[in-house]
Amino acid sequence: MEDGGSLCGGVEVGRVVGTSTPLESIVDVRREVVEAGSLVAGSYVVAESLGGCVLGIVEAIRSSTEVFNVMSSSESVEWFARAVGEAMSNYTTRRAKVRWVSYVEPLVNGGRLEAPKLPVEPGGLVRLARPEVLERVFSPEGRRWVRLGRLMGVDVEYRVNVNALTRHLAILAVTGGGKSNTVCVLVRRIVGGLGGTVLVFDMHGEYGTLGLEGRAKLLSPAKLNPASLTFEELLELTRFQGTQQERLLRWLWIELKRLYNMGRLGAPDLIPRMMEVLGEAAKKASNHQALKRIFTEVTGFEPSKDPPPIEKVKERAMGVLSKLEDLDYEYRDILDPHTPTNLASIVEPGKLTVMDLSRLDEKAADAVVSHYLRRILTERRKWKATGGEGYPSPIIVVIEEAHVLIPAGEDTLTKMWAARTAREGRKFGVGLVMVSQRPKRLDPDVLSQANNKIVLRMVEPQDIRYVQAASEELSEDLASLLPSLNTGEAVVMGSMTRLPAVVKIDRCDARHGGGDIDLVEEWGKLGGGEDFSDYF
Repeated sequence: MEDGGSLCGGVEVGRVVGTSTPLESIVDVRREVVEAGSLVAGSYVVAESLGGCVLGIVEAIRSSTEVFNVMSSSESVEWFARAVGEAMSNYTTRRAKVRWVSYVEPLVNGGRLEAPKLPVEPGGLVRLARPEVLERVFSPEGRRWVRLGRLMGVDVEYRVNVNALTRHLAILAVTGGGKSNTVCVLVRRIVGGLGGTVLVFDMHGEYGTLGLEGRAKLLSPAKLNPASLTFEELLELTRFQGTQQERLLRWLWIELKRLYNMGRLGAPDLIPRMMEVLGEAAKKASNHQALKRIFTEVTGFEPSKDPPPIEKVKERAMGVLSKLEDLDYEYRDILDPHTPTNLASIVEPGKLTVMDLSRLDEKAADAVVSHYLRRILTERRKWKATGGEGYPSPIIVVIEEAHVLIPAGEDTLTKMWAARTAREGRKFGVGLVMVSQRPKRLDPDVLSQANNKIVLRMVEPQDIRYVQAASEELSEDLASLLPSLNTGEAVVMGSMTRLPAVVKIDRCDARHGGGDIDLVEEWGKLGGGEDFSDYF
């Protein structure tokens, strides 16, 4: 039966049974509703409470047959099931757990959540929310609302508020759950539909330009201008462990950067000139004063400060030189002195920039990602303070394999700058999107600051508990749905949506390499047409 007139109208689901609270009720579900597939976990329902019409989400559906509980053997169960046959459903109870989330009227007419204060009475009739009501809740009008997919179980478009991405987003799932597809959908709609600025750090080289030709740039591999590096980033790349070598490197780097900033040294000369000073020092520097004279001879300028008084200058200089030679050999593809130092020339406002990190090891990837996170946050802060200097565009930064670069229990440069971005990014228009298939390895402090979450299929209990601990809106029952989700289905929650929902995310038609390789097809290309049928 359907009441199609009011906000509380819709197909009848069943009646509330047992104890009911303003927050939740148990509903005895009608058999025909379940058999028709009209009600699924994630469906939205309405009911008249003592305070007015309320909207709720079905968090779980359970079936039970009480007669089986008193049977002492499997033979008894088998006999009864055969005897009753098709009439078994008459002995089956179907119960749905509903979490009431808001009164309907303020939600529909003002987009404002108002938590119920009074319960739906036992015996109260519960109905499926009508599509027209759900559209007004989940498909708001306005440019800031972009389509992500459709609500599960009903043909209603589901949109998210892009402005809320400055409160950060975590996209979490098992391998093959649909993470890269979700990123693709969001990025294409932000850049292609809104003219937004997005930077993607692509750990596996799978994104390309996402079909945004003319609006996207692929940097493969990602590059750094040595002149833009901080000493900490240089240290990360060179992997120094010796304290005295580090002190020597720091002094030399600061002095050469000073000459660069004064216009007396070009970016292409920074590392070669450093190696030249160290090479001479390794030959003839008897002490740190001799090192100072060598610096002046090589560069033509006196240092602003004396070198540190380190022991065994020649040996230290040789050790640092060896590290820099390794640096030059391993990372010559990414340390490019011809890369622009102006951030907007690298990450162009109003476009997608994809930085391919697939050729880099984890240390180098950490240096690259932290470098650009640092510069983006610093320049956005400057832009807000001055209104004319710094980076001019709000930006969304996507970090793939976030658990590698922002790990729990381990310090990385990316983790430090991601934490700062998570704390401060909202004020400066910087949104952080962390994508991970190993949530429990992701730093809990940074994860908990991601106000928004898109959680696709997840099966590992520890991962589920970890995500639940970081997500106020992910109840035990919603979390129990995660292992049963199909690829591309997700629980979406946070400030970017009016209400948590189970969503079928759109398929991204743009080409990207997030799927598995077809091994059989690839091997077949190498087979030369030979018949292997005897092996089957």
